[in-house]
Order: sequence, then structure tokens, then C-alpha cells
Amino acid sequence: MTKRGPTIKDVAKRAGVSIATVSNVINGTRFVSNELQTRVRAAVEELGYHPSSVGRSLRKGKSYSIGVLLPDPRNQFFQIVAEGIEEQAELHRHNIWYCNTRDEPSRERACISTMAEHGIDGIIIAPSPGGRESIRPFLEIGLPIVLIVRQIERFGADQVFADSVEGAYDATRYLIELGHRRIGLLTGVRQIQTFKERLFGHQKALLDHGIPFDPELVLDAYSHIEEGCEATKYLLSNTDVTAVFATNYPMTLGALKAIKELGLDCPEQISLLGFDDLDCASVLQPNLTVVDQKPFEIGHMAGTMLFERINGNSRTPSEPRTVKIAPQVVIRDSVSEPSRRRTS
Repeated sequence: MTKRGPTIKDVAKRAGVSIATVSNVINGTRFVSNELQTRVRAAVEELGYHPSSVGRSLRKGKSYSIGVLLPDPRNQFFQIVAEGIEEQAELHRHNIWYCNTRDEPSRERACISTMAEHGIDGIIIAPSPGGRESIRPFLEIGLPIVLIVRQIERFGADQVFADSVEGAYDATRYLIELGHRRIGLLTGVRQIQTFKERLFGHQKALLDHGIPFDPELVLDAYSHIEEGCEATKYLLSNTDVTAVFATNYPMTLGALKAIKELGLDCPEQISLLGFDDLDCASVLQPNLTVVDQKPFEIGHMAGTMLFERINGNSRTPSEPRTVKIAPQVVIRDSVSEPSRRRTS
């Protein structure tokens, strides 16, 4: 059985003072005479007491700072999400600490811990695949947290994300309505709930329209341009797909790169439908047909919900809230009716 360490109560008893006096000495929150300070510090040293820096910072009151943890701040989608958060932070006169988690649970946990130790008022986070275990300890100590973009099911925190099932369903249905039956799908890390839902939405649209699902047409491209490019080249060289559906923006760019490198015409020979209506989508040739997840709305809503928790809004439900943003298929030039593509 593990022996517990000394508590603040033990320190107070050893120094012959109240727990409040010990807390005031450690946190510097109230004036304490030199004589009592000396007794408390001596007791702390004798017992080897180490106060919880996380708990201490949470008790100090507002720091007027919030933390925002993103898996890849270079991705323009997350930059736009951050703009929505920033608007709310400015309204509430809070600074923002950013952290790039790189989708690594250990780094995610370390970032939250550091922010909590510095008394951060709350956190907005796009969780990593292991986010459930990384984030839970900080929820349990009362740190206000809002999850964005990626849902964690049955989790005790407010969450804001686009409806990935609906977005993928609508995109696949649009391709089917144009006549496509062989649709290649590029997906990210399948442990992430978002990509699970996009795959499900795609499958459901196929099923609802009487088209068999072929797992050979689903490739992992891990949310990166180069992987998206290689996966698309494989599809175009080894299958009879007439359209590629990429389920995030870097993979969409990778797919377009592959199409161009193979000398194919988009959309005359191969259609391309992607995720996220970012700046380049309407500038690239062809202009990209995409699912718009409305990232600014996601960030803005997350900021609103976080500050309601921080400020203790009496009208805010005590139970965790989930907000799904309805996505929209933005139709441009990269999708057309299927044509017979000659493969060699």
C-alpha cells in the first residue's frame, strides 16, 4: 500500500497554526507575520510537504488567460478555428496561450499540466487519439475545458464540432447523384472519432443508394499532403474509381497533386471532392468542391461556451453540452459526371 505524503493539515498541526494560515503563506494571498511565516516554512521543510501547484493555481482566481491546444496550427482550418476563439477572448479580455500537441497524448498532457500550473482559466482543445485519458484528470480538478472539432463520446466536457456524418453523407450523395458508383475515400487516423464518423457517413450514403461498400477503395492517408498524394496515385493506378473523396484539407491537396502528376484532367477524367472551404479552395485550378465545416463558427461557439463556464453564468446548464455545427457542400468545378477513364 502506498504511503500518502504529508498534507496541508499536517503542516498546520506541526506549525501550530490554522490551515488558512498555511495556505496564505504558501500562496501569498494574505499578510502573515514573519514569526508565523517562519514556523510554517520550517514545518513544510521538516515534513517534506509539496503543495499541489495545479490545485493552488486554480484556487488563486482568474489569470485572464486561456489555453488553446491544436494538433497542427499550420493547418489553415485550425487557424480559422483559432480566429473564432480569439474574437471571444478579446471580448472577455483574456490572453491566449497556444500549444501544438502534434496529436501526441503525452505532449497534450504536459501542455495542459503546464497551463494549469500557471493558473489558466480554461482550455479549448482538439483532442488527440488518446485525449480521453490525457484530459480527464484536469476535468476532475474542475478546470473548465471545451473540446473542439473531434468528439469524445460520453465525456464530461462541453464539445463543439461539425457533424461529420452529415458532411460525409451529403458529399457522397452529391457524387452518387451525378452518377458516380466507384468512389475512392481518403481517411485520416481511424482512432480519431471524426474520421470514424466520416467513414460511416460515406458508407451510409452508399448503402442508402443501393451501392455496395468496397473496403479496397478506402485508404489511410493520415491527414497529410504527401500521404494523400501517394494514396490517390494508388487508387488511380490500381482501381476503377471515377471520383476521390478526401476527408480533410491536406489530403485534398495531396489528391489534387497526384491527379496533376499523373497527367489527368480534373474533373473530366477524375472528380475530386474534399473537406474544408479554405482560401485555396476557390483559387486552385480547378476550384475545389468541398464540405465546409464552418471552422470560425466552431471556434466562436467554443469560446462562448468556455467563458460561460469561467464566469459562472447562472443560465448555463451544469451538465456538459454538445453543439453540432451543420456542414455544407460548396459546389465548384472539381466534380462532374463520371467519364470512362483509360487506365494502363
